[in-house]
Amino acid sequence: MTGQGASAGGWKLWSLWGECTRDCGGGLQTRTRTCLPAPGIEGGGCEGVLEEGRLCNRKACGPAGRTNSRSQSLRSTDARRREELGDELQQFGFPAPQTGDPAAEEWSPWSVCSSTCGEGWQTRTRFCVSSSYSTQCSGPLREQRLCNNSAVCPVHGAWDEWSPWSLCSSTCGRGFRDRTRTCRPPQFGGNPCEGPEKQTKFCNIALCPVDGNWNEWSSWSSCSASCSQGRQQRTRECNGPSYGGAECQGHWVETRDCFLQQCPVDGKWQVWTSWGGCSVTCGGGTQRRERACLGPFFGGAACRGPQDEYRQCSAQRCPEPHEICDEDNLGAVIWKETPAGEVAAVRCPRNATGLILRRCELDEEGIAYWEPPTYIRCVSIDYRNIQMMTREHLAKAQRGLPGEGVSEVIQTLVEISQDGTSYSGDLLSTIDVLRNMTEIFRRAYYSPTPGDVQNFVQIISNLLAEENRDKWEEAQLMGPNAKELFRLVEDFVDVIGFRMKDLRDAYQVTDNLVLSIHKLPASGATDISFPMKGWRATGDWAKVPEDRVTVSKSVFSTGLAEADDSSVFVVGTVLYRNLGSFLALQRNTTVLNSKVISVTVKPPPRSLLTPLEIEFAHMYNGTTNQTCILWDETDV
Repeated sequence: MTGQGASAGGWKLWSLWGECTRDCGGGLQTRTRTCLPAPGIEGGGCEGVLEEGRLCNRKACGPAGRTNSRSQSLRSTDARRREELGDELQQFGFPAPQTGDPAAEEWSPWSVCSSTCGEGWQTRTRFCVSSSYSTQCSGPLREQRLCNNSAVCPVHGAWDEWSPWSLCSSTCGRGFRDRTRTCRPPQFGGNPCEGPEKQTKFCNIALCPVDGNWNEWSSWSSCSASCSQGRQQRTRECNGPSYGGAECQGHWVETRDCFLQQCPVDGKWQVWTSWGGCSVTCGGGTQRRERACLGPFFGGAACRGPQDEYRQCSAQRCPEPHEICDEDNLGAVIWKETPAGEVAAVRCPRNATGLILRRCELDEEGIAYWEPPTYIRCVSIDYRNIQMMTREHLAKAQRGLPGEGVSEVIQTLVEISQDGTSYSGDLLSTIDVLRNMTEIFRRAYYSPTPGDVQNFVQIISNLLAEENRDKWEEAQLMGPNAKELFRLVEDFVDVIGFRMKDLRDAYQVTDNLVLSIHKLPASGATDISFPMKGWRATGDWAKVPEDRVTVSKSVFSTGLAEADDSSVFVVGTVLYRNLGSFLALQRNTTVLNSKVISVTVKPPPRSLLTPLEIEFAHMYNGTTNQTCILWDETDV
């Protein structure tokens, strides 16, 4: 063995040679080295000699034949080492070499393997035993070698590095952070990893918002009413909020109905019934009416006062037999006995609805007699149906619904009225239909057609037919007169005129009246003449050239009194063939047998600086009065 650097087996460098054991006559020097195990190899990893020796001081000693103390020291050292190793060898079951053998250099047996599993080391040693100073030892004193146990060594579990600490489990208030590590599992019976797999520690970032929370509800209050229906309430208070928390949600007060007992209800009189029939028809009798008491309830007081009531009736004297109209059979209608001054009523014929009226009167001698029956309250079925349909259309128009079928209703009324009327009530029904039609035409969403205008005028002409004269005389007893007829036509002219889309004229000619409507601008108006040039009329009554009306344009430049649309004027002129049946029952006994003309200006001017010019040709029919009569419509 040489003193080179560390071998590939992992040996460190040899130590320096020690001192020679003898100064002369040949001694022994030793040196040692240590093993640096290679990484990953347990128990060694170096193979070879641990200690080696060499001869030294070989020159002969002097005559004295003695060595210095160093050789004595070496032997002593050798003897000590031998004793120590002898014990060690004896421990492993090998006998120590005998010291009696001079210069013995035998190796001890190999020691037991340093590892019970896997790879280990075995060592052996030898000693230099010299009985004289002349005997020398050379070579290594100790050797080691690898040994391999067939058993697999257990591998204990080992932890990896800890993971970083986690984020805090809560963004506010107290939370937790943790970290973990992974255990590499043991093998071949090794021990498991010791220690925790997870570590946890507290963390606190900020104070958490605390929402408001309600305290318990208070007890319900007493009922607000001692009887019947009342109310109770309860309240609660809100704690908090703090650190930016939300307010308490919900109501701070609650109410509920409560009912302790029924309140006493006093009796209450209901409305009196109608008076019953008189006990007699004349000579003084009594009538009775009564009322009912509602209640009392729940201990209330009873109604105060009488339950029934009486009064005198029929105090007039009883008529004498000659003051009573006898039962009469007229036109298949039986009229029962009726005292003078009273009106009897029977149902209208089957083709009509309503009642026929007949009054019993006294003549100049005090004898009762029947007046002719009147049919003013009888309306033919056909006229009644038209009247009901018109009312339905008006109801729709008032609700803003479109009117469909209005033109058909007007056309049907034209056809019915051309055949005449059966009863005076038919005339009143027709006037009601025309009045409702005018209201329908007034609605902005309904535009009357030229056919509607023509049919409207034709219906008025049919009503003024000569065959209806007697019915008009009867109808005036409780119905329309000249003023109402003029007002109806005036409203119609007003509606139709302003509903005209352009500044134009309308002209309608029938058997009993002629109607013209002019729509003209307030500025730049011209004189209005009636009849218009080139007009065509039916019948000789409307062809008299002397009949004319002139409305000066100055009428339209004097300002407006009640104008809805100040940019235009509407002028309506109506020539009636004869209104004698309408005007016969006026305040005087004048009998009118003439044509009648009416002029309407809308909006009405404030004043007439220039009067209207109206000319009529006199009718030579046996009358002598040629006076032109002017009615103020407010006084008709």
